[in-house]
Amino acid sequence: MFQPRSKDFSDPHVSAHVSAIVDHLRAIQDELAEIGRKAGRRSSASAAAAGDQIADAMTPILKDMTPILKDIVDRLWRGQRAAVDGAANMGDQAVKIGTRIGSDALGRISDQAKERPLLTLAVAIGVGILIGAAGRRN
Repeated sequence: MFQPRSKDFSDPHVSAHVSAIVDHLRAIQDELAEIGRKAGRRSSASAAAAGDQIADAMTPILKDMTPILKDIVDRLWRGQRAAVDGAANMGDQAVKIGTRIGSDALGRISDQAKERPLLTLAVAIGVGILIGAAGRRN
């Protein structure tokens, strides 16, 4: 219905709105990346704490065990460390993937905002109304 034209962005008022939308989207992307990093750190720290608690509980028992059982426990300990490292790596990968997807989405949204500024503004207003309505319920 409306065809975007390159001169649409020459109007400072429209350009300011589009710029504000892009800034908000970047802020959301940064927040999502930070949430992913925190979740990865928490899962790694929780796994390490659980492993340490298990090791602390087993220490008195180990003193009375035979060398064969100690070898088994050492293997379990190494496995626990590998699991912690694996959890940390998966958290880092999740952050990288989330950041990449967020960047791609931001780029697409930015392109759409440039091509269809009125539609983008209407969607932003609609989302704002929905968030405001949800906030009033609580």
